[in-house]
Amino acid sequence: MPSAPDGATMPPMRRLSLLPVLLLAGCGGGTPSQPAAEPTAEPPSAFQNQVAALPEGQRKGVFIRAIRDAGFDCQGVVEAHRQGEGLSGQPLYVAQCSDKKYYGILLGRDGTAQVVTRGDR
Repeated sequence: MPSAPDGATMPPMRRLSLLPVLLLAGCGGGTPSQPAAEPTAEPPSAFQNQVAALPEGQRKGVFIRAIRDAGFDCQGVVEAHRQGEGLSGQPLYVAQCSDKKYYGILLGRDGTAQVVTRGDR
């Protein structure tokens, strides 16, 4: 296992393939002589609206299920809030588990969730 600067052993990092996509979300397109084309976001799907309308406790339940289904250990979501939008206007939420780890959750239009974490933090 890799070691932290203070000599402590760090757990292995798990990354999902969504991270590069999220990093590229802020990149512009087009040529220098043309302004970048604005992406056209679709309106929220019924699933995305249902999650947004859930009471906080139930929304946290959806997020803990997504985090666990992605293979991460989370005993409980203690905080969750909408952080903005990902590609094509998908809602992006940030959830914090009881072990103080944070996860980004991108809700797809089709009822799927993509989960990304910062690894050992």
